[in-house]
Amino acid sequence: MRKPFCVAAAAIATIVLGLLPVEGGDALEAPVALRPSSGVLFESLLDPSFTTPGAAVRVPTPSINYDLGCGVIMPFSEGSRFSFEPSADLYFYNAEYTPNGQAVPTFEEYTSAFVLGLLLDAPVVYSLPVGQKLTFGFGIGICLDARVAFPVAGAIEADAPQINSYLWGELRYLTPSTLIRGEYALTDRVAFGFMGRILWPTFNLWSGNGFGFFDQGIYLVDLTIRYELGKARLSSAVPSGAPPSATAP
Repeated sequence: MRKPFCVAAAAIATIVLGLLPVEGGDALEAPVALRPSSGVLFESLLDPSFTTPGAAVRVPTPSINYDLGCGVIMPFSEGSRFSFEPSADLYFYNAEYTPNGQAVPTFEEYTSAFVLGLLLDAPVVYSLPVGQKLTFGFGIGICLDARVAFPVAGAIEADAPQINSYLWGELRYLTPSTLIRGEYALTDRVAFGFMGRILWPTFNLWSGNGFGFFDQGIYLVDLTIRYELGKARLSSAVPSGAPPSATAP
């Protein structure tokens, strides 16, 4: 099931390959590894009416969903600790259109529409090896949060179009992203790790919802598996493309 996500991630990398400037004007290296991932996706919902006893709208705060995805790793150049690591993550949830005009995740019994989401993240990552097997990564980029709402039986027919209009309005679909990751090399080819990501809801700066900057921020906590393509490189306990000085003697 993860293969389509890897293909999508590779397609993103191909599209942006010529758009990222690198030192000396050289192209990025070819993909050296894949990173399938799976975990939990949280969305912060800060409208105080959601937690008011007896409120007409019942919303889980925070909303908890699950994501499944895959990324590719493309070093800027041989010997560089910087890499371009596009990824694609699929998630879904039940949504409700609230009286105050927000489209938010909700419990199944209050569903107005079913939302299918695809996160297309494009971060630049700095990898820092620590010892022989452990590597940390820190990244920043931009993420397209492509969500589509589908009507469900028994719901108000107008809600799905209103939810789509909300999700694709005020630049809610485009957010800055940051990540932090730790990976441990299990073999010469495979590493296991944990990754945390934040999709910053900068649209709150101009949307005028009035529930605070972090309203509808998205936080992901994932388990990851890094699989080296071609010649195995993890035996040196440093990321692909790390400077020779970082390898073990």
